[in-house]
Amino acid sequence: MVKTAESTLALDGLDDITNQSAHKSFLGREFLTWLWYFTENDEGRFEIELSSGAIGTAQIWLDDRIVLTSKTGRSHEHIIKGGVPSTSDEAAISLKSGKAVKEIKVGIDIDGTGVFFATLGGDELAPKGLKLPDPIDTSDQTVLEQRLEYVAVFTIALDTLFGRFMDERTGKLWDTTSIKSIRNWIQTRNNDATTIH
Repeated sequence: MVKTAESTLALDGLDDITNQSAHKSFLGREFLTWLWYFTENDEGRFEIELSSGAIGTAQIWLDDRIVLTSKTGRSHEHIIKGGVPSTSDEAAISLKSGKAVKEIKVGIDIDGTGVFFATLGGDELAPKGLKLPDPIDTSDQTVLEQRLEYVAVFTIALDTLFGRFMDERTGKLWDTTSIKSIRNWIQTRNNDATTIH
């Protein structure tokens, strides 16, 4: 294949996009760590503005899967699943040793809509395996219309949480108060945990 000036320029542009994405990937992992912190310190309760303009209440929690990975780029990955892994000694030790949250499964209960489950990855922040509430029997909407509405509600909830994180992350208190609280939370988790079995 002969390289033209246009194809070289396109490849250089693709490399730039890939590099920019890699440099910003830390933000997704920080968001997942913050989300974990938020579920345990604020009980995961928050308000969302629904598309109708109404204010709804919601609660998020970590479900049955957490993946933590080494920040040094080595392939040290710790997958904890089943039960309530966020409260396990293994999770506490992984956080204390500096592992970053790579992936978590969350549940979100949105009043008036139902319970959602999804897996969030820190690299792409796109929900995977989204499980929606069961459709309600109604003559006003088809099942497909209800499911599309549920996806929109879940997106609003996730955007609300990410917006709250970004407000805090870019705020004046992040470097002094917020990061100190999160580090303290990490250090005081399961203080009696010293080894992983």
